Amino acid sequence: MGQRENARSYLNKKNIILEKILVNTEALCRFIHRREMKGLKRTLGEREVLIRKLIAINEALFSDQTWKGIQGLTPMIQDIANKQQEIIDRSSQIMQEAVTERIGIAAELRASKARRQVKNRYSNPWAIIAQGRRINEKC
Repeated sequence: MGQRENARSYLNKKNIILEKILVNTEALCRFIHRREMKGLKRTLGEREVLIRKLIAINEALFSDQTWKGIQGLTPMIQDIANKQQEIIDRSSQIMQEAVTERIGIAAELRASKARRQVKNRYSNPWAIIAQGRRINEKC
């Protein structure tokens, strides 16, 4: 197998992994909006595995830099660079959405906690009297 075919093989694998990461990123967005923590955790685990595979392919590609001079690979390299930028942009957008959702969840929890504290700790001074006791008790 020649250097060109080897580089093309690695670039194809990288392209496939980037597609999977992009699909995974969209799934993360859906799980964040639905507040599904199990799905979010599973998807983040899958994303971590994909990123590790991508790191391995990048190390294999960049261990030998001579393939960069091959003219036939330039469109593929440009396509991969565009996908990487798209993933970075979408991931940062989803991160902002996740932070916003987290702030909303925290506010809901604080409000719920405050309501619960008010409900549990509020004591009505007339509650003791209203339990069937007479105000003017006979001696």
